[in-house]
Amino acid sequence: MANKPDMESLSRDNGIRKEILCGSESIARAVVDAGAAVVASYPGGPVTRIVENLIALSASCDLYVEWSNNEKVAFEVALGCSLAGRRAVIAAKHVGINHILDPLMTVNLTGSGGGMVILAGDDPGSYGSQNEQDSRLLGAFAEIPILEPATPDQGYRMTRQAFRLSEAYHLPVMVRFVADYTADHGPVATAPPSRASRAEFNREMRWQALPALVVDDHAGLHKKLKQICKSFDQPPYQSFNSSAGGGPTGIIAAGHMAARLRAYAPLADVRVFELGTIFPLPKKQMTAFLTDLDRVYVLEEVEPFIENQVRTLAQIQGLQVEIFGKTTGHVPWEGDIQLEKLARLLTEQLGQSLTALPAPKRTYPSLQPFGEGCSYTPFFKTLQQMIAEKSIPKPIVVGETGCLVRLSNPPFEMLDVKYSMGSSIGIACGLWHSGVDDRILAVTGDSVFFHTALNGLVNAAHHQADIIVVIMDNETVALTGFQDRTGAGITAMGENVQPIYPEKVAAAMGIDTVYTLDAFDEKAIRSALQQVFNQKGLSCMVVRGRCPHIESKQCRVAGTTDKL
Repeated sequence: MANKPDMESLSRDNGIRKEILCGSESIARAVVDAGAAVVASYPGGPVTRIVENLIALSASCDLYVEWSNNEKVAFEVALGCSLAGRRAVIAAKHVGINHILDPLMTVNLTGSGGGMVILAGDDPGSYGSQNEQDSRLLGAFAEIPILEPATPDQGYRMTRQAFRLSEAYHLPVMVRFVADYTADHGPVATAPPSRASRAEFNREMRWQALPALVVDDHAGLHKKLKQICKSFDQPPYQSFNSSAGGGPTGIIAAGHMAARLRAYAPLADVRVFELGTIFPLPKKQMTAFLTDLDRVYVLEEVEPFIENQVRTLAQIQGLQVEIFGKTTGHVPWEGDIQLEKLARLLTEQLGQSLTALPAPKRTYPSLQPFGEGCSYTPFFKTLQQMIAEKSIPKPIVVGETGCLVRLSNPPFEMLDVKYSMGSSIGIACGLWHSGVDDRILAVTGDSVFFHTALNGLVNAAHHQADIIVVIMDNETVALTGFQDRTGAGITAMGENVQPIYPEKVAAAMGIDTVYTLDAFDEKAIRSALQQVFNQKGLSCMVVRGRCPHIESKQCRVAGTTDKL
């Protein structure tokens, strides 16, 4: 990937300023310059860096930014702002998009107010996630327009235009990107900021989801999509799509895949279409590109999202072009397509000898052990020792995303089950209901607890589950860059608020056995473990110890952007 030049500004002319920005900075600047009033998010790569930039920028503009306790709440906070006629953003990584689907699948029918933009960050290759699902499918499932930038400059322009598109059709608009996009640098032409609108709730609008009107609303949504499809073939949206080259063979690529392809351009006798308006497709531009081609390759990561649309369009238009991609086995379906893999792919399919360019080295934070001084270590060391001593039986350990995934690694190797955010307690309840003889230990982090594990604890308390719940409270969202979590006593804007303690929440549910433990007091941990393993019923242990790296400026700025 390109390195950042040593200069901050290239030129300034008539209010247009050209600056060198990375992808995350370009989107953040676009949000501010578009006059957005509210940004809500839950930490997770690759959106974390964008939100951290917005927090920094909020000091000099009228922008409210929050780390919500989960993505569904974040979406609803942004929606409330939109209903008041002001621009708003919800930022979430791909697995977080799952959480917004419930309200999104209704807002697409009732409509939004002020421009509402969904920043969706995907993780092809799953370097810091529990899966590599494709947010584009969920955006299309919700039948909302989707844009995908290839360069920081395009990301700035697309994001600003996304607010206008949202307001024109009263629909949320998704801007999708991948992690590599956020790190790439390039010149960005920033424009003068838009004037922020004043909040005004319109009581004459129908901000209600009424069953009797769903069918009509759904028909209205399809009319909007047809109009948007036509708009994507016209200015300014058509500028997000471009074609170059010549010959009987074509390549279609979008977003950062198009940026990677540029590293090997120009290709002999190959026409390349760079697609930015990825749903719905710009029919006229795409049809013109496909006409007279013998064959076309669709290069994309994860799912054949664009490929399937292109194949359908070609069939409807009666075009004879052969279309190759994931469904034909010519493009790998799983994993990301970095520069080395792209070179091999182009060489194999096009018969052109290309030298593979180096790609960024990838690491999997989940394969690393707990760091030095980690507040998690004493608890699990004590648990491991007590199991080895046979003072307590070996439990089924059900874990969560976040730092707890490292329990799979030496020296502990004790994580038996791990799925998604907040699932540990619910799964533990299911194991108990199954009748297994083993004791069941559900372990969650403090941020995950307030995200969705809280719901599982309510369910466990209501059904009087015989399980042990452990909440590891290190007072931060560690793996995503040490953001302040819900309940920690401080907001993203730096405002001091009343802390919310998991043990008080548990006690309020009527759970009789609740321990609050110092993470480094191994004697107290041993005593509490002995008691909860020797008794029946639901018990809760809050193990509190501040992460030793929480104050690290380097970690906070770097924002490893992983939600494991």
